[in-house]
Amino acid sequence: MAEEAVLGYLEKNSEIRDSGEFAAELGIDHNEIVNVIKSLHGFGYVDAQDIKRETWVLTDEGKTYSSVGSPEVQLFFAIPPEEGISKQDLQVIHFFYNYVIGIEYH
Repeated sequence: MAEEAVLGYLEKNSEIRDSGEFAAELGIDHNEIVNVIKSLHGFGYVDAQDIKRETWVLTDEGKTYSSVGSPEVQLFFAIPPEEGISKQDLQVIHFFYNYVIGIEYH
């Protein structure tokens, strides 16, 4: 099915710009389309170029920091602006892990 889809499309169009989009539009597994294109390319029936895509996603820790701030920011906002706070009291009211990270100088 994938080979027929690729060849049928190329009979009427000059190129498949993005195999991922092509596969999604037809509801065919992208790997099947890629394998067909590679096979056709190997036999010299089509020209093909690899498209590299890189995706960046936040880790769970990154998601936490994006919503509540880094440990340094959390520490900063835990300090009352008018009266300040002692280190001891800050350790008690602020999660210790964030206190240690937020207080260290790198």
